[in-house]
Amino acid sequence: MAGVSSGLHDRLKKTSAISQLGKGFDIGELNNYSHEISLYLLLKVFRREINNNKNRSKNDLIEMTGNIINEMKLEASQGQIRRLVDGVLYSGDPKRQAPFSVMLYDENLRAHREFKFRYLVPDREASRWEEGGSTVYRLTETAQEIIFITREVLEEFGFDLEQFYTLQLIKNGNFSEAKDSVSNLIARVRNLIKKEKDRTEDILRNPSLIFSAKEESKRMSEGELKEQFKEEKKVFEDMFSWQDRLEKFPTKKKKEGKLLFEELERARKLHDKLAELAISNLSLEMEIRADSPELFWKTSNLSYKKDFWQNLILKKGLPDIKLFTDLLDPLFSPKQEFIFPLDWAWAEQQLYTYIDDFIEKKEEFSEEEKPPEKEENWDLILELWEEVFLQLKEEGKYPLKNLENLSEEKKEKWLSQDKNIELFMMFIITEVELEEVEKEFSGLDERLLLYNRLIEKNKEFRELETKTVKSKLDNSQDLINLDDNFRLSPYIIYLEEEK
Repeated sequence: MAGVSSGLHDRLKKTSAISQLGKGFDIGELNNYSHEISLYLLLKVFRREINNNKNRSKNDLIEMTGNIINEMKLEASQGQIRRLVDGVLYSGDPKRQAPFSVMLYDENLRAHREFKFRYLVPDREASRWEEGGSTVYRLTETAQEIIFITREVLEEFGFDLEQFYTLQLIKNGNFSEAKDSVSNLIARVRNLIKKEKDRTEDILRNPSLIFSAKEESKRMSEGELKEQFKEEKKVFEDMFSWQDRLEKFPTKKKKEGKLLFEELERARKLHDKLAELAISNLSLEMEIRADSPELFWKTSNLSYKKDFWQNLILKKGLPDIKLFTDLLDPLFSPKQEFIFPLDWAWAEQQLYTYIDDFIEKKEEFSEEEKPPEKEENWDLILELWEEVFLQLKEEGKYPLKNLENLSEEKKEKWLSQDKNIELFMMFIITEVELEEVEKEFSGLDERLLLYNRLIEKNKEFRELETKTVKSKLDNSQDLINLDDNFRLSPYIIYLEEEK
């Protein structure tokens, strides 16, 4: 039984925080709804945290609570709303600003001990008190646990909530836990990619699906979809902005952090693929609507029950009962007299031709199939990277955005070698100290192999030895488009300034 009771005190903390939410204060006829209003308020604050929305002051909490009560079609005075907000912020008299407190059994001590907690605390970074800003609130870990107590909430809020949870773990330096969360993030993106692929297949096989009421109700505009992915991309950028702080951690933590950001880069690439696929599906819908209306001309909205039985027979009746037999015979006869019209068959043939037109578009999103590996042409690789290292030597940095301004011929050369992309990803994910190696190159880091081969070609690059190459994300730039099938995040590779 020890295994069952293990962690009882921690479990009680969670259940007590949930049971105390919205309790212990009197708001009259709203008392029966205080718990659900309070939870809804925490969810709204959490949503604003996810989107880095700083409108979380006490006045904002009061406004949100008022909107919640209106949405629930309840009535409340301004005093009741303020009392409810105070009841989420503090325990007892708001003037004391006391935390919530309960006595909980500790199975290790075999006694009860006090557990103090809050749902909301001041967000120091967002409040900007030194500039005279008002107090902005954020959720405590206890309140976050209430949000994450079931995975259904993640389904309700979607991908960005998982992102935010990962961001909080990174901020707190919990790299090991954050890596597990990133694994969940990757699994979640893969699942969303699969759904988008299935949707592509469904649309191509039956285009009329896009006109169903269910699809119409959940369909987003291209602008809304792009805005959603833009917000999710911003959270990824916030996570990667903490990469530069790894140096402050001890060696073990630093190693955990590097592994974490490698996984995070995988998640980001999958997310970019998801964005492309979702927008491609939206474009496919719009193209079908605009260019192929003939696919829907033969769609019938008639039903026997509604159009024949209810609207015709029941309302107007039949002049002769024998006609009723004539109506039912075709429905139950084992012999099918109906001949499929030629123009309908031709429309079906057009549909499959249309599907063939989109096969290539669909295949580009396949994760499982990998193209055959291309032979490495180191002469070409060195020719291209020499320009990058020359700019690093002269200017101290090389923005990947420069690749977008190259001639089409040069872009094709960059894309012709998979090794180029691997090298860029390695420079982006982890820093490297440039080092000249004598003769033996086997087992060498690919970046150092590149550097040493460049030295053989151009001795000037010896000046860069012992310098550290790092990377940072340029938040002011959009994704880099090398061609329709390949995109890069706008990183800048740079030399660390000497201290």
